Amino acid sequence: MEELTGVDMIDMRQRKLIFPVLALLLILAGCKAESPTAPPLTPGGTTPGGGVTPPTNATITLTVSNANPLVNSNVIITATVQENNANVPNGTAVQFTTTLGTFTDTGANTTIRTTTNGVATATLTSAAAGTATVSATVGSVSKSTTVTFSTQPVTPQPPSTTPTITSISPNNGPPSGGTNVTITGTNFRTPVRVLFDIGDGNPKEAFVNQNNVSLTQITGVITPAINLTTGQTKAADVIVITSAGTAAEQRVVKAQGFTYQLAILTPSIRGIEPTSGPIGGGTRVTIFGDAFQTPVQVFFDAAEAQVISVNFSQIVVLSPRASDTAPGGSGVVTGPVGIKVNNLGSGTSATLGGAFRYVPKMQITTVGPTQGPFTGGTRIRIDGIGFDDPLAVVVAGVGAQVISVSGTQVIVVTNGVTLTGCGNVTGPIVVTNTENGDSATGPAFIFLVPRPLITNISNPNTFGGTATITVLNALGFPRITIGGAAAQVTATVVNSDGTTTFTVQIPSTITLSTVSCPAGGTAPIPTAFDVTYTSATTGCSDTAPRSLIVNPASVPVLFTNPATFQTFTATFNPGSAGPPVVPPSETPSSPQTVQIVDNGPAPLIVNSITKAATVACNDFQVGPAVPPAITLNQCESLPVTVTFTGPPVPAKTTETCTLTVSTNAGNRTFLLVGTSQ
Repeated sequence: MEELTGVDMIDMRQRKLIFPVLALLLILAGCKAESPTAPPLTPGGTTPGGGVTPPTNATITLTVSNANPLVNSNVIITATVQENNANVPNGTAVQFTTTLGTFTDTGANTTIRTTTNGVATATLTSAAAGTATVSATVGSVSKSTTVTFSTQPVTPQPPSTTPTITSISPNNGPPSGGTNVTITGTNFRTPVRVLFDIGDGNPKEAFVNQNNVSLTQITGVITPAINLTTGQTKAADVIVITSAGTAAEQRVVKAQGFTYQLAILTPSIRGIEPTSGPIGGGTRVTIFGDAFQTPVQVFFDAAEAQVISVNFSQIVVLSPRASDTAPGGSGVVTGPVGIKVNNLGSGTSATLGGAFRYVPKMQITTVGPTQGPFTGGTRIRIDGIGFDDPLAVVVAGVGAQVISVSGTQVIVVTNGVTLTGCGNVTGPIVVTNTENGDSATGPAFIFLVPRPLITNISNPNTFGGTATITVLNALGFPRITIGGAAAQVTATVVNSDGTTTFTVQIPSTITLSTVSCPAGGTAPIPTAFDVTYTSATTGCSDTAPRSLIVNPASVPVLFTNPATFQTFTATFNPGSAGPPVVPPSETPSSPQTVQIVDNGPAPLIVNSITKAATVACNDFQVGPAVPPAITLNQCESLPVTVTFTGPPVPAKTTETCTLTVSTNAGNRTFLLVGTSQ
């Protein structure tokens, strides 16, 4: 009869109306003829074929090694298949499918595996996050489970319960109190108290309607009255107490968050900074005083200045052009001018005569050189106009040493810069006249920071020994790591070619690569490590990837697998008086073997295998016989086999013996325990 394929079997299953009994026989025959090692997919990929007849009453149990793995990790899907509470025959085909990811053996979203002792496994992975529905199908029976792939989880920080104040509006009011204030912030939890503290040791409590309190805002806070005995204003700290009167009570203070002030303020000017600027205007001037109240106007003689900011004790403005300060608004004006502040709301004002002086504007025309070492010492010549001794020169953010000053030329020497990272430091050259604050900005200056370069590394090296590393541009205190571990510098030699050679101790914390020995344990092998040089002075570093080779120390390493012998059991038969007469006898235990393995790169010499000189040791048989000595190379092993024969006179007893294996890497002692039962 012609052998049927998986497709033929499906077709014949669908022909239910013609010869059903014959069709069933043909299906069974076709299934037995299929290969057990490569079952084909059926049309549509719904029911797998197999090397044995698919069970008709199968039950499938699905388990996963990790239901919530990270993306790009592997998950083992295990299908346990039984029929009538017994494992299905070996070779039964199980088709696995997934809605997300792929199976590692096929690289696709489906694979077919066969059972061994009723179990078939498949390995799933996914490069994308999401939930995969994995199904296992045997014959007409399917079972599904889910696996959720996710990115690296991030543990959220618990939200803070500490209250904060971000704003108070309005932030000023009359000393008589009664101002309706809104406090904005976070974590306002009722009951809430609000206090206003002017520093007299007696904080005043404001009225708070608890119904107007939310987590982020307290509205309708009515300020208490204070006694404003002197001056025109008084700053108060605003204190908010949350969960007041409970164990969870917390408080937050907004320092000087509210200012009590009279309704009409009369300004006063105490001084300004700077006191001079160029005739072109644009100098940022800070006016210090009291009782400044927005909106304000500021005049430099006849010219109104641009107001940048205003608070009670300080106004910041940009000076107008000097020519605009003249009554006619034209001409060259140099020298002092008065400053006037008008509080527009109250109609009050204050004037400080001759407070600001206009001077010719400084200019920088040429600078040279424009670069030098980061350690300083570069002599720079600055040409221009308007230089006035004394003055200050800043080069790339660092003050320079002024050597000489004239009206048209300044000579300075750079100081060293403090580095915060590896890289050149660049910034403008700024000259400032100390007396009038006039300044000019010139071109950028570059503080050059040389980068280190590892030029040579000694190879190979021995674990626990030293290595030499040669570096170009090795400036300052060196830091050298091997394989990420800090290496101690034991010697430093500065070479004539500008390089420096460091002798370093190979760190004992690095880990050599290993190979697995067939009989057990691992053996170290030569390993290449990254070498990184970092200058602690400049912060610059250079890494030579896998450039330093470290060989393991040439010593043997004694390893035993397993570490001990289990208890030996011999069977004691007391015999019988007969007939026939059966004499007592002892059946030896099963032999046990421990492998002696060399896990080191040097030969391991097994010098002897000896039992203790006791009577009980006579009942333990040990092999092989050593001496003569046996030499093991790396990963080679020597099996040591022990059998317990029991005592010479049969009896139920327990005996012990000490077995010692002596090697050039030390000795290993085993306790042998034999029991007659």
